[in-house]
Amino acid sequence: MEKKDLRFLFDTYRRYWVLLLFALIGSILESASLAGLAYIIKNVVDDVFVDRSYEKLIVIITVLIGLAVAKQTGFFLKSYLYPLVIYRALNVLRERIYRKILRAHPSFFRKNPPGDLISRATTDVERFGEISQAIGINIVTETLTVAGIIGVLIYRDWKMFLIFLFAVPVLALALNYFGEKRKKYSKKLQESFSDYIQHLNQVISGIEVVKLFREKIFYRIFHRINSQLYQRQKKNRFYEVVYLSSVEVIAYVATAGIIFYGGIRIIKGEITAGDFFSFLGGVLILVNSLQTLQRGAIALKAISPVIDRIRYVLDIPEEEDRGIRFEHLKDKIQYRNVSLKLGENQILKSINLTVRKGEKIGIVGLTGSGKSTLVKILPALITEYEGQVLIDGTELRQFSVSSLREKIGMVSQDVFIFNDTLRNNLLIAKPDATDEELIEALKKAKADFVFKLENGLDTVLGEKGSRLSGGERQRISIARIFLKDPDILIIDEATSALDVETEEYVIQEIQKHFYSKTIFMITHRLKLLDIADRVVVMENGEIVEQGTREELMKQKGTFYRFCMLSNS
Repeated sequence: MEKKDLRFLFDTYRRYWVLLLFALIGSILESASLAGLAYIIKNVVDDVFVDRSYEKLIVIITVLIGLAVAKQTGFFLKSYLYPLVIYRALNVLRERIYRKILRAHPSFFRKNPPGDLISRATTDVERFGEISQAIGINIVTETLTVAGIIGVLIYRDWKMFLIFLFAVPVLALALNYFGEKRKKYSKKLQESFSDYIQHLNQVISGIEVVKLFREKIFYRIFHRINSQLYQRQKKNRFYEVVYLSSVEVIAYVATAGIIFYGGIRIIKGEITAGDFFSFLGGVLILVNSLQTLQRGAIALKAISPVIDRIRYVLDIPEEEDRGIRFEHLKDKIQYRNVSLKLGENQILKSINLTVRKGEKIGIVGLTGSGKSTLVKILPALITEYEGQVLIDGTELRQFSVSSLREKIGMVSQDVFIFNDTLRNNLLIAKPDATDEELIEALKKAKADFVFKLENGLDTVLGEKGSRLSGGERQRISIARIFLKDPDILIIDEATSALDVETEEYVIQEIQKHFYSKTIFMITHRLKLLDIADRVVVMENGEIVEQGTREELMKQKGTFYRFCMLSNS
């Protein structure tokens, strides 16, 4: 195991040193009891079976009971406290991972598929706990047991112990070879689990698309992923089983040599039967402990790739929430020569735009023209732009991210509804909102359908709002904006799923509620432009036209053609 992995283990568990100390005491008690059992076998054979001493029988029985109590006490401390430490550590680890994901820079999620992150945060964390438990319970206890038994064996007969030592180099070679194989396939196995979860997540999220196209294509993809997972599970298990079998064969050969040599020495009268059976009992305990220890050692090899995958999440770059606090827009927002390139794609090209406080800006253009990207810069969802975005003369990146998002509200056609109650889905916009405020916001969004739900505000809406239609989800999203009451409002196709009557009602409510606020409206629905003071037309990442609706219609340029296409 590499130093960085040891450091990770140490940092993860060091705060629980008191519990670990008592668990270690339990391991020592259990190991000492096993060594004691191996030691008194001589007395059982020589003093009871050979000499037939009643007094010594009573003493031996008393010692046996004492050893049994000590062993079970140690077993309890070890088997309860080690896992308890791991459960506590995993609890903290899951919180750290969750916090990292929440605080990650938005650009991180554009480069990393969610299924892989879910796999790292679930499967890998659980695997880390399983291996840690094997290390704590098996390696520590069995190491102490091996040490104690070796002491008993050397004390009983060091000559016979030398026979057992011949097996050690062979065991070491087997551990090194199979351990490296297990490490290799452990990494591949975790990667396959990640691919499996990622594919399943995508299929479930896009089940409607899957059903509308050929399901056989998805079966083929799944079959390939699932087959690869099976093959890696098979190889991982193969190397573990072959290693354990080879260890057992080596141990049996060594034991047979001890029995042969010990039998000769008994015949010659060099040792008693009690000495031999004490030694043999110790060897059997030692073989069992070595097998368990080797299993733990193999698990220890497998933990490195798991730690690497977890550390990848813990090392996610976080957003820096520092800088000037944005209170509210006083004068204007200016885009100065703003360009943006993501990968090989040029999204925005030399954007220059000034928006005054309280102005309502309509943004139109064909799909892929850069409309959404332009407005996502304001709440710092995209920060990789070149040029300047000035708010009241201060560059956007100088403001703290949290203060910007407190004052900027965004509602889009891609509405996310949590698998929670309607109330909790609204409270994310204003955690201290009263029921009266929630109901008022729902009315303004014409989401009166919610009052017919069986449990009202406490109705669970299902995964991604599965109990609601697209239009109903959009109205819930719009209700959130009324609750948040931002200083700057961004509407990105937020009424695309609404009928004409509902859309007109919602637009009027937005106009009344946000009459003094600055609004950016991206739309293909020309009705929404009725409340726009100015229209900005985008094409291929550039602003090609801007002005009032009437001015642009007179020019008979891009906006005019857009309107003609929309009305045709």
